[in-house]
Amino acid sequence: MSSIARKFIFKIIVLTLFISGVASLLFSSVLQAYQFKAFPYQILLIAFATTVGHLLVVRASKLNTLKFSNAFMISVTLKLFIYILFMLIYLWIDHSQVVIFGITFFLLYLSYTIFEVAEILKYVKKSNNTPLKN
Repeated sequence: MSSIARKFIFKIIVLTLFISGVASLLFSSVLQAYQFKAFPYQILLIAFATTVGHLLVVRASKLNTLKFSNAFMISVTLKLFIYILFMLIYLWIDHSQVVIFGITFFLLYLSYTIFEVAEILKYVKKSNNTPLKN
């Protein structure tokens, strides 16, 4: 495993633990009435999908610019399909808390997407000294 991958995995674990901690505090106090069982699964799914997608995009960027662009677009598309499938299955099973489920999923998606894009931009900027091959 490359050092880039190890650093990203460490950062995403820290982000996941931070979000989990804040959510635990909120759900055990202020938002206790809105607590639901799927939240840990939401976090794990999004963190795992973000990690896999990021690592694939970084690996593709080492090959050439076209593969980087394709890998990024495929990663985003596959993640969206997986997320939609997860949401549909969960809401089919338990549709009692649709609004809170949707809000938390959106906030997690937004948080992890911003994190991943920032990390990809850092990586591309850092590798600007050794430009992507065409």
